[in-house]
Amino acid sequence: MLRKIVLTFILADNFIFNLAKKPFGTKWALKGKCKKCGRCCQDVTLEINPKLLNNRFTTDLVVRWISWAFNFRLKEVDYDRCRLVFGCNNLNTDGTCKDYRWRPNICRNYPIMDYFERPSLFNTCGYKAIFRE
Repeated sequence: MLRKIVLTFILADNFIFNLAKKPFGTKWALKGKCKKCGRCCQDVTLEINPKLLNNRFTTDLVVRWISWAFNFRLKEVDYDRCRLVFGCNNLNTDGTCKDYRWRPNICRNYPIMDYFERPSLFNTCGYKAIFRE
């Protein structure tokens, strides 16, 4: 129950953030649709500040928070690229989400459309990034 209350605030923040960035758009447009391959759920990659990553206490705190709030499990710590790689515990065998309504922002916003950088997509993904002229 507490997790759902926390997620409600996180989802509200996500809604406001996406609403605020809509007028600006991005340099990339998405085409296609989700094939439900589940690849994006198997390797959820989150960038982390190098100072946080190199501090065992803060890294442990971040991992525990993400694991609890989003029902993820840590798979790998990539010190070279300052990333944490998680797997999702809500992934069904058919590539769908067991808790779709309460999925976290990283899942709702996939693929993440940064303004400057080309979106990073898995080979099995049904989405393609097209540069806007």
